[in-house]
Formats: sequence, structure tokens, C-alpha cells
Amino acid sequence: MNEPPEGSQDERSHFTSSLSFRTYSYRENLFAEFERLVEDGKRFDGLIIDLMQTGFSLPLDTLIKFHTYAKRLLKPQAVLLFIKADGAITLTKDDPGGGLTFNVYDSPFGIFARYPLLADYVCATVGGIDRRRLRGGGNTLANHILYTSTPVLTPKGCQLKQTFELPPPQNWQVQLIDDYSSSEAIIRAMEARHHVQADESLRLLQELESEGVIYPIFSRIQFLANCYHNRKPFRLGRYMVAAGIITPSQLEELLELQQEEGWGRNQKTFLGLLAVRRNYINTRELEVLLHDQFIYGGYHKVTEGDDSSAQRRRSIETMRDSMIGSLGAIDCAGLLQSLSTAKKTGLLTVENRDKALIVAFNEGKPTQARLGKLKRHEALVEFLVTWSEGIFVFRDKGVSSELDDTCLFAQALDRILLDSALFQDQVNNILANLPGGRSAILERVWNFDALWTAVSGGQLKYFDETPVAENDKAAILMIAGLIDGLTILDEVIKLYDTLPSHMVLKIVQLLLDNKLIGIQQTSLFRPLTVFQRIAAEMQSAIGRQDNKSLLEASLHYVHGDSSAAQRFHIDFEGRVSVNLSQVKSSGTPVSVVLLELRRWMEAYLAYARRQINPELVDNVVAKVVHGTIA
Repeated sequence: MNEPPEGSQDERSHFTSSLSFRTYSYRENLFAEFERLVEDGKRFDGLIIDLMQTGFSLPLDTLIKFHTYAKRLLKPQAVLLFIKADGAITLTKDDPGGGLTFNVYDSPFGIFARYPLLADYVCATVGGIDRRRLRGGGNTLANHILYTSTPVLTPKGCQLKQTFELPPPQNWQVQLIDDYSSSEAIIRAMEARHHVQADESLRLLQELESEGVIYPIFSRIQFLANCYHNRKPFRLGRYMVAAGIITPSQLEELLELQQEEGWGRNQKTFLGLLAVRRNYINTRELEVLLHDQFIYGGYHKVTEGDDSSAQRRRSIETMRDSMIGSLGAIDCAGLLQSLSTAKKTGLLTVENRDKALIVAFNEGKPTQARLGKLKRHEALVEFLVTWSEGIFVFRDKGVSSELDDTCLFAQALDRILLDSALFQDQVNNILANLPGGRSAILERVWNFDALWTAVSGGQLKYFDETPVAENDKAAILMIAGLIDGLTILDEVIKLYDTLPSHMVLKIVQLLLDNKLIGIQQTSLFRPLTVFQRIAAEMQSAIGRQDNKSLLEASLHYVHGDSSAAQRFHIDFEGRVSVNLSQVKSSGTPVSVVLLELRRWMEAYLAYARRQINPELVDNVVAKVVHGTIA
């Protein structure tokens, strides 16, 4: 058995390689060694059998034994490599059915397109394999698939890209990955900007893949190449398992969900959408997988004259006539217009986190629409004004039981697009004048009820001079009730989901213009934190029970049994807190709660100065205030 030379690992590498390889020269007692590895529970990413001395003239029963041990010793996506100077044979564990895939290479360097990290190891442990020839792997289909593949960042990768935690050259490469550039473009940029050789860039890419920074690209190569060579279509679920994106058990779970969420006998929720919902992949990775499925899965090769079953032809027809993609590559208005221009008839669904838009089209005209509680043109307006990301699917001739007669409308798409553009401008103007925009915290004035009674008796107008309808006044009061000095504006919009966002913002602007609400200038949480720290320091000095007695006595002195007293809480450990649920349900402005808290704290300090040494109390207050300011 050969081991890699000391120091062969690139010292610049941020990740300690999690891949495990071993090289063995072929000999008669090799299987006894394999048996010991099995007994010890060892698993490998790569087993290399050096055949430089013996060549490929191995008995059939020997190959069968190697096959048996490979299934027991290899991890998923791993390889058993037989190598000699003029060729290579591999058994790869990338078959979703659990078997091994057999491949023959006329050059030992062809395998390194699939396993770049294996290249250094083989060159270091197998005599006669020249490291300098790695770049001459040839223009094989595997190389083509690798270089045209699109690396997509996982959530872990996105975080690393934002934080710049990786040292060079890993950070250089992560910064170049934009979810749209091909591997070849990234490799060329690494060479042009940072003078990193192509083979080094490939090893870095596989390192990122093995650490879960990008979705798998190397593990897809052989599967796609085999399917393309054999003109063999494959399903998306099988492809994701073969790529190592999901496990077979996760695929079974997705298939069960697909059955449960079926939209009729012949219409099921796309498996890719379910994978996105489960956070196995993101929408961009789904686009890449579907592109691979179309290019290498043979769908574009099948014609009506092929000897295929009727069911397969229907599946291919569905793939051809349906659309799937993500917002970003196309905006909301462009998506709707493209379906209108193509005079499509069917069902459009767009999903973003927990929201879903459903629109029925008839010869290019939207006829029904629903987005949560919003229906008809309001649903489309909300989509056009507020959505910027999501995954969409158009099903040709598709229908949905979620659309009923209450979702019907006859307004032309052009008019909806014009209205949405106007509403978008209004939303932008309102948010631009709010400090913090959607993150602004608003609160009602203390005498809101009296002011509203006076204001609502006259003719109210929104900022665009449109009159306030009588039906709107109930919605205005409900939205005002959500403005509690604790909830940010964006949450208020989400909580009141029976009106489009632009209408909620118009109502907020109306309340601001009539001085019924204001922008919160002070925060409840800073004074509360100061009080909590003072109480904790006092407890350390005088004991829990005495301190708790002071807190309870001062609270009762200031607020008695009033509703104000119910807004505060002292637990058995003597810790102070505010009952935010009670604050929200009572509709008490935060400014009022803040005043009540300060009165309690002042009474608590006064009680403490009478009970214990006043100098001790003043020292505690000074210590906390100084620490808070620092």
C-alpha cells in the first residue's frame, strides 16, 4: 500500500480535505487486507489499484471480488480505480439503484476530470503517472460536461461569500461563483486575475463541493455522460440521487409528498419544487438541473416516430410545453407578458417561501388569479409590485381546484401592468420618506381614539387625492391596531394580508399625514435592559429574596392592581421583564409603557436607598449606566 508523501497537501488550503483515498499494488493477498478494512468499518472516497506491473489481464472471478468489496468499502459517489500508464478502468458508486457503474478510459488522465482531488494523490502514489500531463486529458464528453457546468452556491457558500472568511485562493474562487458563470469561465478568470493554473482551480472546485460550499458538479459528470451516450432519459429525482444532492430515502419522501399534493390524476406538483421547499436545493440549482436533464437526458432527441410508449410521449410533450424558472432571470411583468404574447392556455404558479400565486390563462389572457387572501386583479397587482424572487412553473392546459368563481376577472393585462407601475411609484415614494423604510417602527398617538373620531367625521383623502371610501375606514382602524410601537412596518403589511401592500402603505401614509401615528423615537428595550442590569447587580449585593421584595413593593406602590402592573413581570429568580403580549393586545403605546417602566425603576431605587446604604445603590447605578454607554 502506498501513502502520499509528507506535505503533499497544499498548505494554502483552508479546508482540511475530508476525502479519503488509498492506493494498493495488485497482489494475491489484497483481498485479505480488504476484508480487514470491512471488519474495521472503513469507508473510502477512492481506492486505487496500481496495475502498472500486471496490466488489465485480471481473471473474471478477481474482478467480481473487486466489485463485491467496492460496494462494501466505497462511500456514495466514490470510485474504485484500476490504473496503468495507457488506460484506466473505474467502478463508481453513483448508481441511484445502489449498483456500481463500469467505465473504461483510453487515458489514465480522463478520470481526473471527474475526480480532480484524486489526481494529486494518484500522481504521488503511482509510479509512471506524470503530473505534468494532467492538462492533456483530452476533449472528452466528461470534460465538456465539467467545463460547461454551472457551480451554484449553497446557503453555506453564500454565507462564506459574504463574510470573506476563506483565505486565498478559495476566497478568490468563491467570489467568482455567481450561480450563472460556467466552470470554464471561473477557471479562466482564476488564471487571468490570480495566476492560478486550471488543474489547481479544478481541485479547488472539488474541495468546495466536498465541503458543501457549492452543489455537486463533479459527481454528476459520469451519470450525465452515460445517459447521453446511451440516449437514456432520466427523471429529476434519479438525477438528484445520482448527483449526491439527496439520498434515496429523501427521494422517497419527496415522491410521497408529490402524491399527496397532486393536482388531479395527471397533474402532480413538480418534484423539483418540492425539493426547493425542503431546502435540498435552491431555485437556481433547480434551473441548472433541469437544463442538464434536457440536454443530456435525451428529451430533445425523442420524436413522435420513436418506438416509445404513449405515456413517455405525453411526459416529453408536457416537458416541452411547460415552463419552469426563477424570477431574477425574468421579472414579474416580463413573465406575464411572455405568456400573453405566446397566447398560452394553462396554469401559472409562482412560489416564494410560504406564498404562492396561481393564475389561469386562456389564450394569453389572465382569467383567474389568487395570492393568499387576495383575488382577481389585486392578486396580480401584489405580485407585480412586491415580488422580486421566486420559482415559477407554467403547466400547459393545467387547472387548479384553488381557483373558483370568486377569482374570475376580465381586466386586461396591459391595464393591470400600468396600474401596477403607478402603485410601485407610490410605494417607493412612501418608503423613501420613512426613516428605515420597511424596517421603521410606528406607534399610535396616546389620544388616538379621540383624534380618529374627529378626523373620520370629515372627508378623508389619501396622499394621491383619491377619497377614502366608507368601507376603507374599518381597514384603517384594523391597521392602526397593528401599529403598536413594537412591530416593524414590514410585519404590519404581512399581518394585514387582506389588502395589497400598496393599499396598506397608503393607509399608513394617511395616518401619518393626520398625525394619528408617529415614528417611534425612543426604544423600550434600552431602558428595560438598564433596569434588568441594575436589579441583577442589586441582587448580587443584597440577596435574591430581599431584592425581589423591593421590586414587588415598588411595583405595587407605583401601579397598584392596575392594567399597567400587569404589563410587567417579576419571576421567581427576581428577573424583570415586560409582557409584550399584553402590551400588544391592550393597544397601549410604547411611549406610555416606557413612562410606566421609568416610574417603577425610580420607585425601586428610592425603596432601595431607604433599605440599604444609598452609596451602594448609587455605585450600582453608575456601574450599569457606564457599562451600558460603553
